[in-house]
Amino acid sequence: MAAAGVIAAGVVFYWQQVSEILAADVKLNVAAAGKEAASDFDRLLETDEQVLASLALTVQDSYPWADSAQLTDFLRRQTNHNYFKLLGVITADKKLYLSSHRNFTSAFVADISARTLEQGKYLSVRQADPLDGADVLVQSVALYKDGRPLGTLFALQLPDRYQPLLTLSAMGDKGSSLIIERSGNLVLSPRKVGFKNIFSQLDKTLPGSKELAKLRQTVSNGKTALISAPLDGRTRFLYFIPLERNGWYMVSSLPTQFVEERAQHLAVLSLILFASVFAIFFSLIFYILHMRAYSNRQLFATAFVDNLTGADNFNRMCEMFPQKLAELHGCAALVIFDINKFKVINDLHGYERGNQVLQRIAQVLREHISPDECFCRLSADNFILLLKYTDRRSLLTRLHTLNTQLRRDCTVEDSCLMIDIAFGVYEIKEEIPFYIMLDRAHLALEKAKKMSFDKCEFYDEADRKRIVAEKQIENTMEDALRRGDFAVYLQPKCDFATGEMRGAEALVRWQGAGGKIVRPDDFIPIFEKNGFILRLDMFILEEVSRLLAAWKIKGLKQVPIAVNFSRLHLNDSRYIPQMLRLVNKYGVPHELIEVELTESVIFNNLEHAQNIIRQLHGNGFSVAMDDFGSGYSSLNVLKDLQFDSIKLDKEFLRGFEHNPHAQKVIKGAVAMIKTLGIKIVAEGVETREQADFLQGIGCNLAQGYLFAKPLTITDFEHRLNSGSHPGIV
Repeated sequence: MAAAGVIAAGVVFYWQQVSEILAADVKLNVAAAGKEAASDFDRLLETDEQVLASLALTVQDSYPWADSAQLTDFLRRQTNHNYFKLLGVITADKKLYLSSHRNFTSAFVADISARTLEQGKYLSVRQADPLDGADVLVQSVALYKDGRPLGTLFALQLPDRYQPLLTLSAMGDKGSSLIIERSGNLVLSPRKVGFKNIFSQLDKTLPGSKELAKLRQTVSNGKTALISAPLDGRTRFLYFIPLERNGWYMVSSLPTQFVEERAQHLAVLSLILFASVFAIFFSLIFYILHMRAYSNRQLFATAFVDNLTGADNFNRMCEMFPQKLAELHGCAALVIFDINKFKVINDLHGYERGNQVLQRIAQVLREHISPDECFCRLSADNFILLLKYTDRRSLLTRLHTLNTQLRRDCTVEDSCLMIDIAFGVYEIKEEIPFYIMLDRAHLALEKAKKMSFDKCEFYDEADRKRIVAEKQIENTMEDALRRGDFAVYLQPKCDFATGEMRGAEALVRWQGAGGKIVRPDDFIPIFEKNGFILRLDMFILEEVSRLLAAWKIKGLKQVPIAVNFSRLHLNDSRYIPQMLRLVNKYGVPHELIEVELTESVIFNNLEHAQNIIRQLHGNGFSVAMDDFGSGYSSLNVLKDLQFDSIKLDKEFLRGFEHNPHAQKVIKGAVAMIKTLGIKIVAEGVETREQADFLQGIGCNLAQGYLFAKPLTITDFEHRLNSGSHPGIV
């Protein structure tokens, strides 16, 4: 009984809630449907008005009307062609031309004519047609000729034309609309109603109501309103919407009984649904209990077993790792391995063969792993092992044996493709979280993949520190550029004989937080990888351009300055436009900027480099090849590209003083380059012996510590303009 009472109370409460929600929903729907109907009604009135205005143009263009019969015939044809009941013309002197005979009173004619000429157009409330007494609406527009009024064109329109717009079809034809004046007087209704003024009717059912007084004021102000009130024998939702003509209103109404009927229907459906759910619920209890044990088994398999290989998955490894590590008394190593280019197996032999390889790997590991050790498949071709550990040599021997067995037993059948496995090892020496151990093993694995043979690498703390340092550089590079931590230094290019500075190379130095200097060898490779070098190179170019412009303003001596550009610029369509914008911004002659491109950058994309060099020459820049002799492509590059100068790499020159064979090679290379009319700059000149030899074989300029270290801009300006030469020995 108590349960039945609770259910009954719940049903009553639910019914109330549904009724309230439906009432609010219906109010919104009535408002939306009413607005749509009002818009349609306005559009139809506007359409009739436009038709009447179009006919007026024809009538006034044919004035003066030489033939009254012709005008009457035109009105008759347009009446039949359009939806009008009658068309007529009232002239300025009150003559009347009609499409069919009527006996209009002089008062009607005068009223229509006066209102139309005053407003330009007119729409009346319902009036009686003198022919049959039927209700009609009168629409009219003024006629003009050369700016003076001719009269009025009017039409009688049956209310039936607007009746379809007075039903709320969106509400299941349960609702309807009325057209009223702001005073409440009825203009149009879809059927006969028992009142002429809606406010007077509402006064009878809601005498002295404040809500009704507020409604009158709202309508008087031309705003929308929504109330619930008795009307025409039923309680209704009434939505008052202002129209665009004559200050009329459309009143859309819907009986509140509609909401009650829908609420009852939903309540009955809900009871049926509740009973069905109640029955199904008890039916399912037994099934749920029956399936619970099976589901638990499946849940364990889903959570802890790799569905492809049947081995433990990563979740299982995480769960049992602390216990296994304790059983090994901390003498353990965490190993992660994968198959290099495993995707090739899938691409060449299909995913089924690739899956078979992974399944065989899991089987080999089961045979190889002892009970107190464990392994899991991490993802794809990645496997993690927790192994006993005594020393590196024994572990390396074991991993080599495992690798041999994997290569023998897991290679794809009918294929010469041997699997290639790389191992990353973390020797567990401290109590740190498992995920950190795994990260360190991953770090060792990435390093192992880069090895050619014996791809097994142990975690090295130095590698972690290097990655952390790289990350710190990346985290601070944006702020450093914004703060101006990057500074341009200039290393002079000097005459061998006199030591006179003939030019310079722009170098970048980074002074980090606290005055710490970050070496270019530490940050330039990182910037090359993440693309920040593009912005840094343009920063250096702008600083050089600003410096050259300042020298000109100060009346100081100007020498060409070389700026290095990364290989990334060659694939950037914005490269040369950005150069031109920055150099031209400071009005620097283009011949004072020398573009340095490294040999390796050029050789990697020779054809594109040719196009870039042509564009640079076309814009007046000189181009130098940096690091000549650092690779094997130099002669091929010289054959195909036009350089203004060549910089001999310091590694190319290293140790030549005591190597006659090297001296002959360098001498021959310089002689060949000289025949091409290319200037030669020797880098890394550090001894007088080197300088004498290089000058003797025809090198033009020297750059190195024998002449000058990289200088600050202030020091460079002082030496350049004081006439002193950098420290030549």
